[in-house]
Amino acid sequence: MREAGLRVGHFQSVPWIPFYVGSEDWPVRRVPCVSSTVLAMADAGLLDATPMATVDWLARGDQWPRLGGLGLAYRERAGSVLLFSPRPIHELDGADIAICDETATSLRVLHAILADKYGLRIGRWRRGLPADPSMPRLLIQDQAVEEAARGRFPHVHDLGREWWEWQGTPVVSAVWVRRRDLADDALEPLRAGLAASLSRYASQPDLAIERHCARHGVASAPAALRALLGNFEFELGEAAEAGIRRMAQVLPPAVALET
Repeated sequence: MREAGLRVGHFQSVPWIPFYVGSEDWPVRRVPCVSSTVLAMADAGLLDATPMATVDWLARGDQWPRLGGLGLAYRERAGSVLLFSPRPIHELDGADIAICDETATSLRVLHAILADKYGLRIGRWRRGLPADPSMPRLLIQDQAVEEAARGRFPHVHDLGREWWEWQGTPVVSAVWVRRRDLADDALEPLRAGLAASLSRYASQPDLAIERHCARHGVASAPAALRALLGNFEFELGEAAEAGIRRMAQVLPPAVALET
């Protein structure tokens, strides 16, 4: 990778594959990120452009304008944003729920579903996953795919389906953003790289997925990952924009976590 001044958030999990095809050759510096760390990294001045969890962007949009209409949205089914539980969702009144370290937007979406769709009391949100499968858990992206393949939990609830049945809009988990004070011409290499990546993925998705799996040691079958990626929208349309507006109205501004 050629070093340069532009620091770009790099997400390495499967749903982000279409944005980073060939990114090792972009004239930017890729900075490894996960959704739950991006806001702190952005506030610390460590990023110039990056995907940002939608809930964080809703709180920081004045400082981090969006980069075009790019983002990650899912409608009706996510396939990789899942609540695993030993009991049906309507029986989780007062239950403690574990969450993976990476989640930001999905945590707020699940909170709203449990509290407002089902009218449940919520116990403690626990960051970190116990080995004991008796505790329900929210997993996203690669961890969700791997847990679903194990088949340990009798009840698996897809947050995309739960939200769609309730609100009738996609969930937008993240949007691409940029520093407000960054000159437009400084962003051109990134804009060109993202456009080329999306085009290359659209023309050769299997090749992009196979290379990602080989590079990051992903064991899932490429065909299954291609089907999973078919649930996502990367260039956000009006339905996704309506989803963002609905999320701004419905999601809680914060959720208290225990470690």
